[in-house]
Amino acid sequence: MNILIKNTNVLSMVDDRIKKDNIYIVDGKISKIGKLEGFKSDRIIDGANHITMPAFINAHTHVAMSFFRNYGDDNELFTWLNDYIFPVEEKLTEEIVYYASLLSFAEMIKTGTSTFADMYFFEDQTIRALDKAKLRGQIARGLTSPDSDNFMIKECINLYEKYNGLNNRLEIAMGPHAVYTTDKDYLKKISEFAKEKNIPIHIHLSETKFENEECQKKYNQSPTEVFNECHIFDNRTIAAHGVYLSDNDIEILKEKNVSIVHNPSSNLKLSSGICDVSRLLGNGVNVALGTDSASSNNKQSMLKEIEIASLISKLKAADNLKAYEVLKMATINGAKALGIDDKVGTIEEGKCADLIMIDIDNINHIPENNLLASLCYSTYENDISYVFIDGDLLYENGKYTYLDIEDIKDHAKKLSEDLL
Repeated sequence: MNILIKNTNVLSMVDDRIKKDNIYIVDGKISKIGKLEGFKSDRIIDGANHITMPAFINAHTHVAMSFFRNYGDDNELFTWLNDYIFPVEEKLTEEIVYYASLLSFAEMIKTGTSTFADMYFFEDQTIRALDKAKLRGQIARGLTSPDSDNFMIKECINLYEKYNGLNNRLEIAMGPHAVYTTDKDYLKKISEFAKEKNIPIHIHLSETKFENEECQKKYNQSPTEVFNECHIFDNRTIAAHGVYLSDNDIEILKEKNVSIVHNPSSNLKLSSGICDVSRLLGNGVNVALGTDSASSNNKQSMLKEIEIASLISKLKAADNLKAYEVLKMATINGAKALGIDDKVGTIEEGKCADLIMIDIDNINHIPENNLLASLCYSTYENDISYVFIDGDLLYENGKYTYLDIEDIKDHAKKLSEDLL
């Protein structure tokens, strides 16, 4: 389908300028930005009262945890995990994971997310849901030890061999959960498999002070040093959290080109601490943005993460992130973390048309003194009018193209009652 987004306020994320322009979409790609004579469009969208920008990239999620929303709240991480989450995860089924994934995807689409990186299990059901929702995703099977006969690793390899490369929207990764749920021998096995198949890695890293302290007691090393020794970072790696990192840790992450995923809402809610993003960026580490799960957040809205990341950086003058820097974390930095910055993350000719259109003709955006600041601090989720992925219009003025929301809600209510 040929689509013309006419006379819109374009924030390309190539730089911080917002300028009036036309965007021409042909066969899912951005064909032209500017003026194109004789363009035959199947659809014309008037973008005069909208900012059009790259869709958001949620670089750390556990999408099937949406049924645990508002469950086990107001606890620190390890109490939340051990007393609430781990026990109920034993009751998960394929049907639950499928509908819980769809529930998250509906929320993601509505709030402007086109791409996500997930770590969980029953991931074939999340992939099934992804295909229905038409999202773009990196899917990692969570891996923990003990793992009898490498069952979980084999499951991950089977996912890779079955799904990887089937379309340009799906990539399979390996997900060693954390330093406290694995051991060195297991991490080395994972790294070997990942290197052999060229599979990326998705991990949790230095989320809490307690995690770091226990790792030092066990190994006399930081979690970063353990992962590095086990060659995990020899593969393309995204590392969620990175709240407690030494200078040596940061040097390793920079050298190995590891991307940190900042999850401000989750870190605050679980009393984990605050990632020093400016310190990481200032040392050349790529920082993306993520929501974490709907249980530890409790939303899947990147707009919320953008605002909170901006605000908490003001707690320290040295870590005062500017609006454009945080918007980069939610777009092009996320694309770099997932190795897809040649496809998405900016509005450029030849890239995939993963776009959102944000309505600015409303009271919370008036007056238009600084639209970049308005995106960070003044935008509500309901301001998002259109969501495109590969030029496919998934969401338009409150209506979904591919998802039956009432069916998803009905199943979510019933299945979550049985689960909890």
